[in-house]
Amino acid sequence: MPGSERVEITGPYGDRYDEILTSQAIDLIAALHAELAPRRFEALAGRRRRQAELSRGAMLDFLPDTAYIREDASWRVAPLAPGLVDRRVEITGPVDRKMIINALNSGASVFMADFEDSNSPTWENCIEGQRNLCDAVRRTIEFTSPEGKEYKLNPNPAVLFVRPRGWHLNEKHFLVNGTPISASLFDLGLFFFHNAKAQIERGALAAADGDHIGHHLVGHIDFSRAEEIALVPLLLFVLDVVLSVLFGAVVPVRPHLL
Repeated sequence: MPGSERVEITGPYGDRYDEILTSQAIDLIAALHAELAPRRFEALAGRRRRQAELSRGAMLDFLPDTAYIREDASWRVAPLAPGLVDRRVEITGPVDRKMIINALNSGASVFMADFEDSNSPTWENCIEGQRNLCDAVRRTIEFTSPEGKEYKLNPNPAVLFVRPRGWHLNEKHFLVNGTPISASLFDLGLFFFHNAKAQIERGALAAADGDHIGHHLVGHIDFSRAEEIALVPLLLFVLDVVLSVLFGAVVPVRPHLL
């Protein structure tokens, strides 16, 4: 994996930002960009080509490569992972500290902390959101309102998912060799770097919602994005390898992209 990337962070540093933007975390984000940026640009170009075809009247259809699945009546998906069996009530919201606590305490089965649609993606919101998620994973997250009301996690909070920003968005405050990186890689890389090992050691699920990463291997099926077939599995493989190296042992990261 390339290792000579020049990183420039243009966003300001606030309270505890150094806990999130560690040298190892920065190296991971830069490595993900170096490895995956060309494939990402190809996939985005493929989206534009496919959209042009659809605008000219082309019809959506199933991929020929997956015909064997559709024709096999015995084919079944893999069993649900722990934490995914009961999703009867699932809520979403921004990565705001008070919101995370209230959502995890809500009684819902799942809370999806959302870096995109529910979040104004300012630099401060994204970094503070990562800090809030670190505290939530470790069950240490607390908040005191200006009126003095205290918020803490209940003993049995909801399962935590994280939704990164989409492939089409950039994180303009994090440049690698002068180029803004993928907001998806930034959000996913930081979350898994800081939390995957802690989640797994607790027997919990390291989960990310991938609907805005978007391709037909990621649950929300869109057959117009065939160019993205290999991109997410490659991302998971790179995360596996890099995190294993960083932690000095094999870390069984198998992120479930839903």
